[in-house]
Formats: sequence, C-alpha cells, structure tokens
Amino acid sequence: MNERSTATPPATSPSAKAPAVRKPAGQRWPQIWGPRLWMLLAFAVVLLIYRVWLIGHSGISLFFDEAQYWDWSRHLAWGYYSKPPMIAGLIWLSTKLFGSGVVGVKLMTMLLYPVTALVMVGFARALWPTSSGVRTGVVAGALFLTLPMVGALGLFASTDAPLLLCWTVAGWMLWRAQVTNRMAYWVGVGLACGLGLMSKYTMAAFALTALWTLWAVHGPRRGLMRPGPWVAIALALLILSPNLWWNAHHGFPTLQHTAELTTKSGRNGGLLSALEFAGGQLLMLGPVVVVAGLWLAWRQRRALGQTPVAPRSQWANSSQVMPPSQWAHSTLGSAPSAAGTEARPVARTSAYYLASVSSRRYLWAMSLPLLLLALGQALYADANLNWAAPGMIGLTLLLATLLSPPLVPLAAPRPHRWLVVMLGGNLLLTGLVMHARDLSTAPLPHQFDAMWRMRGWQEAFADLAPALDDPVVAGLPVLADQRVLVTQAAYNWRSHGVKTLFWNPKGTRNNHYELTQSLPDRVGPDVLLISNSPQPDAITQRFAIVRHLKSTVVPVSSDRKIELHLFFLRGFLGYTQQSYMEQSGTQPDSRSAPLLTP
Repeated sequence: MNERSTATPPATSPSAKAPAVRKPAGQRWPQIWGPRLWMLLAFAVVLLIYRVWLIGHSGISLFFDEAQYWDWSRHLAWGYYSKPPMIAGLIWLSTKLFGSGVVGVKLMTMLLYPVTALVMVGFARALWPTSSGVRTGVVAGALFLTLPMVGALGLFASTDAPLLLCWTVAGWMLWRAQVTNRMAYWVGVGLACGLGLMSKYTMAAFALTALWTLWAVHGPRRGLMRPGPWVAIALALLILSPNLWWNAHHGFPTLQHTAELTTKSGRNGGLLSALEFAGGQLLMLGPVVVVAGLWLAWRQRRALGQTPVAPRSQWANSSQVMPPSQWAHSTLGSAPSAAGTEARPVARTSAYYLASVSSRRYLWAMSLPLLLLALGQALYADANLNWAAPGMIGLTLLLATLLSPPLVPLAAPRPHRWLVVMLGGNLLLTGLVMHARDLSTAPLPHQFDAMWRMRGWQEAFADLAPALDDPVVAGLPVLADQRVLVTQAAYNWRSHGVKTLFWNPKGTRNNHYELTQSLPDRVGPDVLLISNSPQPDAITQRFAIVRHLKSTVVPVSSDRKIELHLFFLRGFLGYTQQSYMEQSGTQPDSRSAPLLTP
C-alpha cells in the first residue's frame, strides 16, 4: 500500500532572526527620496552650471571681499579682523579641490546654496511629516534657488553661503529638539549655531528665535529648566571658543569691528534708509513672488477662515504626525475620527496644531526678529541688504505652503501656474540684471551693471605684470595704501608669489592688513608701489629713489575705469623724519629730497 509522505516543517532554530516588524503607515516618516527630489536636484545642477558659465562668460574677476578672503585662506587662522574663519577655510578647501582660478575660489561656497535647498526639504518634512509636507519642501527648495538674493549671492564667495546653510540646519534641529526634547537634536542645534557663528556673527540673532521657541512651541517640556538647551549653548560656545581666543589674543578686533559696523555708518540712517532697506528685502524675494504670495495668502485666508481646523484626511485617525516615541505628551483626541463628522477647532496641544499652526508661527519667528533688527539698524544708521539674508529661509518656506499646502492629500489641487509664474519671474528678473550688459548695444553706466566692481582687475594687473620680471625689481614686496589694491595685487599676481605690505604711517589697526601686514617703520627697504594716483606724493616722498615703471587704464563701464600706476621705490626713509634721524643717526637736511628718475 502506497502511503503519502507527510512533510514535516523544519524546526525553527532559536538563533534564527525574526522578520523585521514594519511600523504601521501612520507611524513612519514619509519618504524623502523620490521623483520630486530628483527634479529639485536636476534643477539645482542646471542653475549651478549656468552660474559657473556666467562667471566665465562675463569675464569677471574676484570682488574685493573675495580677494581678501582668498588672501586669508593662504594663512589659515582662527580669526581675522572683520570675519570669523569659516569663509577662509572654505576657500582654502575650494582652491585645493578646484584650483585658484576665479571659479575655483567661488565654487565651494556656490555649492552650499543647492545644499541649503536640499536641507529645506528635510526641514519641511520635520514641520509637516506627511508626503505633502515633503512636496512643500521641494517647492521651497526650488523657490529658494531662484530668489534674486541667491541669484546675486550665488556668484560670490561670501560668508552668507555657510550662514544660510547653518541657519536652516539650526531651524530644523531646534524644531525637532523642542517637540521631542531628545538630546541628539539639542546637540544638532549647538553644532549648527557654533558653525554658523564661525561663519558670521549674524548667527547670534538666532537666539531670539530659540528663546521664543522654548516657551511658545508645545513639546514634552518647555523653558530652560532642562539639560538640552544648555548643552546646545555650551556646544556652540565650545565651537566658537578658538575664535574668541584669537580675538582675545589680538585685542578683540572682530568684535570691535562688528560693533562699529552696526553703530556707525557711511550714511546717517533715518526713515529713507529704512524704506530703502525694506524695499531691498522685497527685491531679494522678487517682486513677482511678493505680489503672488500676497494674493495667494489673501485667497487662502478668505477660503479657510481664521480658525485652524483638522481636515477630513489621514490626520484625523493617524499618528503619522506624532510617532508615539516622540509625541508621548501630545494628544489627538480633539480631531474628528470619522470621515463624515464635521471638522472642529483642534486643541493647542495636539499634533495637528503643531503642524498646522505652530509650524507657521515658528517660521515667522525664524524671520521677523532678524528682519526687524536689520530694519532698526537701517533706521538708526545704515544696513546692507544681505544682513537679514537668513530671514529669507522662513519666508521661503511660508511661501511654499501657499503654492503646495503641506497638510492636504497629494491629489488635492494646487496653484501650479502660480509656481511657474513665481519661479519664472525670479529667473527672468535675475537674468535681466546679470545680462544687462549683453543686452545693451551701447556701454552702460555702472549703476546698470551688477558686476562692475568685479570687472577690469584681471586685465589691469595683467597689463602691469611684465614689469615684475625686471631683474632689478623681481621679488620685491608690493606696497599699497588701499585694501582693494593689496588684495587684488596678491590674487592677480599670485603666480609671481608677491608679498604684500600696507602703508600705515599712523600705526593704526583698523583693518586686517594694518593689523598683520603694515610696512615696518624701519629705514632701508625697497618696494614696488601700486597706486591709483599718478603722483602718490605722501608715499613717494618717504623714499630716497622713485622710478615710475608702468601705468594702465582699463574701462569697466561708460563712467568708470580702473587706473593703476606701478613705481619702484628704493631706500625707505621711515614714516617720519624723526624716525629716519633716530635710525640713521644723522641730522635733518632740508635740502634732501627724493630723487625721481624716469
């Protein structure tokens, strides 16, 4: 008789791994990678390639600040007269990776803007942990990359690039730290703020946002009576401490310069200055963006009313916004649980209130304090437009919520046309400004050329460079009495390895070069003098022999030109006659005068 054999299931080994338990959909973070993020990456790459091309196409050299930062990067330190050391470190890394050409100096900081756009996606997902929230972050990142502010600053190697990135990361980490009270996020706050302070002291204004957040945003605990905020403060100060030590060693020049910059100004401030600053902030966002944003906000307010309500969506019964491990002290009980029930106002302690109301207030808190501080500065004395640049991060995310609401189903209708109009309007405005010279058939005044300060330096110093090969003057240090000439000479004659000196007869310490590279008051040295004056008598009369080597004039616009004159100066007589007498042991001779030879 045939018997059917019965298969016995294999015994389960005690060491066998149990299958991974997948969290319910409502307790998982929405996926951040997807087609939308790849589209944002592609958009960022295209804009970066265009901006690199624009630098070469426009023929610009380095702006004065960039040339100065490049010069600093050759002598890395924990601080410099006017700025913390981050920008010098970034340019040092950039030139090591990409060379010391104009693009090589700028490229590392240019890359930080696309990185900031990507960080905004993660920030948005933290504020609104839904797939639609991720989409809002992608829209915010795209909008950020097209802002006229980024279109202009994105061509420069400036301290604003790392500052904007650190401000965005700090905002992300602070939100997560407050709503979870997890130590890892407080450490993230400290790291972001410390690195931001090492980029630019403007990062200190983030403390106003943090103070508001500690009490105004609901979380497991609020206020300062807990370890997390103090760990963040201590870590930020620890990261900043090398710069503070450098300042203490040099008499606190950076802090003094920052204080003088905010209390004194080339203009007197007043209402007109404040209005100009406010108008400049609107231009940094883009006129089309501002008008469209106001219209969409009015339309949304009219449609939804004033009271925050929970929509009939996955938010009603889902814990997607509040995984139990991090929202233990929040409630969902006030939101409706049935698809057909009427929506009602949500509790201030609920997860939905955090995502729908607190998140928007938090973004305003990231923007308004700094903007108001800078506006007050403009009213008191003066303020540069980029001083409030980090405030654009919160405003951009708020604008993105109008274009792509974060708390609605993905299939819900959105104002796609307005998104195209806002992105296209910003790109068109920036393109017209940057290509005004190309579009004009006649030379333009410098007011219509956004890059006129970066034009002509490379050509002017290249025209004078052959004089440096003369064996009589080869290897001599280059002397100047203006920082722009010192920095441009150092950069554009870098292949000659020139050493630069600063003319400082009063022995002041009002800039980096007076602090570190002043011509010593010692009789005897020979130098090359670069000047924009054909007769720099205040300098040449303190040398025994003066010989003019070469001059050049390079037009940069219809009403501006670069005029440079190169001199060979032999036998420094000291800054004053008294110095010469004390060092040479001679009596003054009224008949002695510098010998000028052609």
